[in-house]
Amino acid sequence: MSKKFKAKNMEKLDNPLRRKMLPPDEIVKKLKIENTESVADIGCGTGYFTIPFAKEIGKKGMVYAVDINPMMLQETKRRTEEENLTNVKVIQSSENNFMLKDNAVDIVFTSTVFHEVDSPEKFLDECRRVLKKGGRLIILDWNKIDEEFGPPSNRRMDIEEVKKYLIESSFDIKDISYVGESFYIIKSV
Repeated sequence: MSKKFKAKNMEKLDNPLRRKMLPPDEIVKKLKIENTESVADIGCGTGYFTIPFAKEIGKKGMVYAVDINPMMLQETKRRTEEENLTNVKVIQSSENNFMLKDNAVDIVFTSTVFHEVDSPEKFLDECRRVLKKGGRLIILDWNKIDEEFGPPSNRRMDIEEVKKYLIESSFDIKDISYVGESFYIIKSV
């Protein structure tokens, strides 16, 4: 059974309950992104965080909406056009090739993606490749708990395991915070 989220369920990615549990505008503001920075939103889905990033950054920055699923990217493109956002580039990638140049972005951001990757080591190597020197990796993912929403706990990745992968991949963990009980955010350089 594939660990990847199915595009046929994309309505689950943006609904009132999820927006309450995981408020994208609030989270993006707390990340304190500069208006000249570039962000790669890896596994952007329907643009749930892409759009708030693009609005926060403004015209001087750039958001790369990266996903392996063309249906998700089509929806992201539709939503960014609907919002008249000109600082978003939609990119179809593979899991370990984001189709970005070396040292391309200030921030790599993933939301509820890391628990799905097949090879965390290769994925983190690709994050490192596309990050500028001093760039930041931000992983937002599900806490490994049983709850009514999201993937079952046996498909989630414990925060300690994520930290281990980051350290083994030579990322320095700078901050860990939580969004309610369901999510954690790990900021690394």
